[in-house]
Amino acid sequence: MKIDVIDKADYTNLSSVCSCEINCMHIQISDYKPIIEELQKNITDTSWINSLDELSQLAFKANAKKTIDKIVNDIIAKVTTHLTVDIGEYIVSYSAQHALELKFSHTKIPLAELLKEKISGNPGFDFHSISSNKYLIFGEAKFSMNTTPRAKALNQIRDFIDDRDHAELLWLKPFLENDTITHIGKGHKGYTAAFSFNGNNVLKIFNNALESEAMKEVIKHKELYLIAVEIC
Repeated sequence: MKIDVIDKADYTNLSSVCSCEINCMHIQISDYKPIIEELQKNITDTSWINSLDELSQLAFKANAKKTIDKIVNDIIAKVTTHLTVDIGEYIVSYSAQHALELKFSHTKIPLAELLKEKISGNPGFDFHSISSNKYLIFGEAKFSMNTTPRAKALNQIRDFIDDRDHAELLWLKPFLENDTITHIGKGHKGYTAAFSFNGNNVLKIFNNALESEAMKEVIKHKELYLIAVEIC
């Protein structure tokens, strides 16, 4: 996995219209099979549960086991010589979280589907992290075999602001420090739009995203990360 943080001089500067900290990354994956192996290892490691309070441990043990079985047996196990749409979105989520941790010192929160009661296909955000500024970052991942669904990711984030993100807070609370909770109470948070990239000009994709209608709402918040994931 190759991760490039894009120089801010190469994309649209919105500092004159907002105070949102915006960063763009381009991830290139030349061989997705090792990523799937990492993903499976990451998903099946539930040691994070042991550090939680007693009630959270009971809830997440019940939810996580069913979801892990579904992902491993019904999605990962079916990947052979070809990438599938089902596994693609997990790769985008996993790669984005990994890049945020590596390049921007974010703290990862377990995959959203492991926390919620629905076995798979959760109706909210796909992944979450805590930024170095202690903001809770809500991540949306979109995957397509032959297009670049950046608009879908950003439009969904816009539609979820102050709705699905608030609805997820009880699930996320066991992973949040006091500073982050204080920020949330003041409405201070951020978002990540991660999407598969199928094209020739990644800078054009980022600039189109920053100039989109949905961006007007997203950049009202503290931080935004745009992550294009190119799977060769």
